[in-house]
This record gives sequence, C-alpha cells and structure tokens, in this order.
Amino acid sequence: MKNLKFLIVFLIIASCSNESLDNKIAFDVFEKQSIRFQPSSEEQNDQTIALGSGRLILKTIQLPTNNNYRHANANITLVSTGDPWDKSGSFFIIPTSSDYSVLNLANNSFPNKEPMDSYPGIQKFLLEDNNYYPPLELLRFITPFGVGYFNTEECCEKLKPVYIAKWEDDISWSEDITHLLPILKGEILVGVFIDTWSDKGWDIDVAIEFTEPAHTNQSQGQNIVSLVNTTPFSAGQNGYDQFGIEPLVTSFELEADADEVFLYYLTTGHGGHGTGDEFVKKTNVVSLNNQIVAEFIPWRDDCAAFRRFNPSSGVWTETAEWKGVEIEERIASSDYSRSGWCPGSQVSPKKISLGKLEKGRHELSIFIPDAQITTETEFNFWNVAAYIAY
Repeated sequence: MKNLKFLIVFLIIASCSNESLDNKIAFDVFEKQSIRFQPSSEEQNDQTIALGSGRLILKTIQLPTNNNYRHANANITLVSTGDPWDKSGSFFIIPTSSDYSVLNLANNSFPNKEPMDSYPGIQKFLLEDNNYYPPLELLRFITPFGVGYFNTEECCEKLKPVYIAKWEDDISWSEDITHLLPILKGEILVGVFIDTWSDKGWDIDVAIEFTEPAHTNQSQGQNIVSLVNTTPFSAGQNGYDQFGIEPLVTSFELEADADEVFLYYLTTGHGGHGTGDEFVKKTNVVSLNNQIVAEFIPWRDDCAAFRRFNPSSGVWTETAEWKGVEIEERIASSDYSRSGWCPGSQVSPKKISLGKLEKGRHELSIFIPDAQITTETEFNFWNVAAYIAY
C-alpha cells in the first residue's frame, strides 16, 4: 500500500512537472543588419526595404498562424560599427489592420496627396474609407556611446573608470511582449529604426522568442489598436515639437462595451542642449474623454549604471566636496539623468488602466504643457507612442 501511495504521488508530481515544461522557439528577424546613414541609399531587395537614407529597415516575416504560445519576448543585440553617439531606436510592427504604412508616408503616396504635416504626430486617422494606424513599438531602445567599437581606442581606455573591469563588447535588451501575442502571428511587416546620422552606424540582431507550454491552449481574443507614434520613422518627418503648444489628440472606436481597457504609453524627451527637454523634468498628461488618466514625469537618474556600455562618452569634471575639501570629480555625459531614458537603456511602456469603456468613440489626449518651444538654436522633441489593449 505504501508503495502504491508513493507511485501515485510520483505520477502526480511528474504530471505537474511535464505541464510546466516550456519549449522556447526563436524567430530571427534581423541578423547583423547594418543600419547607417547613407544619403540616397533607399533600396529594396528580396528580403529588406531600406528607407530614410538607410536608417530604417523593413522586412516581411512569417510567424505561425495558429499557436498556443503563452509568452513572448522581443530580443535585441547591438554593436557599434563606428557610430559614437547615443540615439533613439525602435523595433516595431506595422499593424495589419492599417491600410497604409510607413512606405506610403515615405513616398507621400496618400490618395489626397496632403503633406505629412497634415497628420500631426503621425497618429491614427481615417482617410476616406481607409484607416492609417501608426507603427506599434515592440521594443524601444537608446544606443549607448560606441559600444564594442571604441573599446580599444587609447582615449577611451584612459577614460575607463576604475570600477569597470572592461568595456562591454555589445549590448542586449529583452522586452516582454506577451500582451501583444494576438498580433504576433501570420505574415507581418516589421521594422527597425535608429536615428543615426553616422555613415558607419550599427549592426543589430533582432529576434522574437515564444514560450510554448506543453499542454496548454491559450485564448487570444484580445484587441490591440495603435493610436500614436511621433518617432520620426519616415523621410521628411521631423521630431514632434508641438506638445508644448497644444495637446496631441486622437480617437478610437469600440464596436462593443469593453470590460477592461489598458493604455500602453511610451515617452522619451530629447533636446541636446543643457536646458533642453532631454535634461529637464517635464510632466506628461494623458487624458481620456477630457478626464486625466495619468500625470507623471518620465525620468531616469540611474544612467551611470550603464557606464560600461559607453566607451566613447565624453567626460568632464565637476566640483564636489570630499571630506571637507573641494575636488574635481570626473563624470561622463552618459551618466547624466534624462527624460525617461539613459544611453544604453530600453524604454518600457507605462501601463495605464482605462477601466471599463462603453461602445462608441473615445478621445485620447497627450499634453506636455512645459515642453520647450523650438527656437533658431534649440530643438526639443518627444518620441511618444500609445496603443490600447482590450
């Protein structure tokens, strides 16, 4: 009897263990893909389309049409091939529900031939009977200063802090995109963008990794709708600098009541001068149907934690006090706090509950009231993206 009880317990444990076994399946999207600024280099081949003078690469990939995946990650590895600067980057998907894409933006090939500035911030809009949905970001990242390329440069070696054993050879990020599983299937158009102005640029590896449970079927009835993306993906599109003048407003339509709606909101402020939006705290205000649903300051003060990825970062000295004596302390430009990002960091979306929403039209408003106005010598802009899941 004891042996029988032991056997039953063993079988139960074994069954539970098998149930939790995961099979990871990775789909390589880009492998050592070069992204660099090459004027007049826009081209298309059997696999990729290059736009924006080589700063944006598009590719159609095939994912399984039906799956029972329970988890998904977007994975990126990046190395500099000569670009020493920190720049914003994005791995994104073109929504299949969109009748137009960044290809139309790049070619200005909308039926009514309106200029790009007719669509402020590049938001969701209706054009005749067709919808445009902006790119939906799977992973936003900020390139570090010259990771992997400048490691052996004599100047960089001299500037390496004593607390760093060595400069890193590359940098990797991973973003949980499980909530986007409903749109990660079948044939999809994806892209990767780096806001580089260097003709040397970067090499990037991009993959989507799924975790498949052994004996589980997952319902994927969730809807994903991309609403706003102000990142300047397309040629002729500039960074969006109007948030300080008026809110950016877009809308979405629900065909039925939704029990729970979540807004995923990404925001990073940019402007390289010392008092620009990159280095000054600015409040972001998000409203739904004229009611504030989120009000916060995107800010990161842990940038020094990424120092080992930033060999080409400039270094200055600042006066500090040590044991009652003033000293000159070295600080790298990559160490300074910034508006929601650090050189070498990824930017994860802020998840905002919109609660239960009724059927019909709803209006989303994004406002950064203290954003600096562009002048002849100062240019500030915000890369803001928003999408809903319900």
